[in-house]
Amino acid sequence: MPSKEIFVLGEGDKEIIDFLEKARAANGLRVQLGNDVFSVMISSETVSDKGRAFLTKGGPIGSKS
Repeated sequence: MPSKEIFVLGEGDKEIIDFLEKARAANGLRVQLGNDVFSVMISSETVSDKGRAFLTKGGPIGSKS
């Protein structure tokens, strides 16, 4: 996916921040706007140290390739 512009949210964006927090807590949302339904998914652009260790070791312990 091509790189997208980053929007920096501040104090004046409370409604947007609240919406994004709800989407993150629910692991995604379906939103209806008029006749259109949108799927909103939230994912982090960074990988935790635990996630990085899992990915670089090729999977769960005991898995066979």
